[in-house]
Amino acid sequence: MKFKYFVDSGWQHDPQPLDDRGQQFGDGLFETIRLDGQGNAPLWQMHIERLAQGLKALRFSDGAVAMISEAITAIEHPEAVTGCKLLVTRGVGPRGYGFSPDLMPLISVRYFNAPDFSDAPYIAGLSDVSLSTQPLLAGHKHLNRLEQVLARDGFHPQWDEAVMLNSDGLIVEGCMSNVFVKLDGRWLTPEITSSGVNGVVRRWLLDTNPEINIRNIGLPELSSAQGLVFTNSLVGIRSCHRFDAQVVDLAPEAKRWQLAYQEMFENA
Repeated sequence: MKFKYFVDSGWQHDPQPLDDRGQQFGDGLFETIRLDGQGNAPLWQMHIERLAQGLKALRFSDGAVAMISEAITAIEHPEAVTGCKLLVTRGVGPRGYGFSPDLMPLISVRYFNAPDFSDAPYIAGLSDVSLSTQPLLAGHKHLNRLEQVLARDGFHPQWDEAVMLNSDGLIVEGCMSNVFVKLDGRWLTPEITSSGVNGVVRRWLLDTNPEINIRNIGLPELSSAQGLVFTNSLVGIRSCHRFDAQVVDLAPEAKRWQLAYQEMFENA
């Protein structure tokens, strides 16, 4: 199912226009959201807050932001689906990179069924794609995802995920997830200040587990990791038991976190 929001007429079925700036330049944002199958999104507010931060970073006008807020408020998720992708672009504009503040944003939502929850451990490796540095875009889930497209194409057949580094060789995230590493008995997650996405599950884990620290993590540190975890909204929290040729311990905390995440969708 796919719907697009139109001013004065609400959510309707409609195809994407070919001259949309999102399609031309990646000029927009998206949120991939887990639903509970009953029309509820337990972490909806976190997704909307991140979207709002991204709109500000991309310099959407106040009028556009107000329209987007009105449209999102009007969303009623259908039952019997467990995932949706909310996509916002700056809208249809003239040729060229420049834009005027009066462009009408395009907002669409597509529904699908998310994968079943699982605690099966991941096999992961190191991506050969380095993430570029751009503090203006760091943390935001913008539509420019070519680095992730190339990284995903480079997965070995057995990989479930890949660790991605920045140009300084520091761990930033997974191709489709955020990363948590247990070192010397303490859980850490990388800084998301120059590149990467500040994931909603990352934020939820940091909010509910204040003992987790944020700091830069170098790739060599993974050789002594006592736990390696990948997180995203659809799968939740998944341990990694093999990183390249290295066997990594399955940390009990990860299973506890996954159960707590899963319970939100079962009890919503």
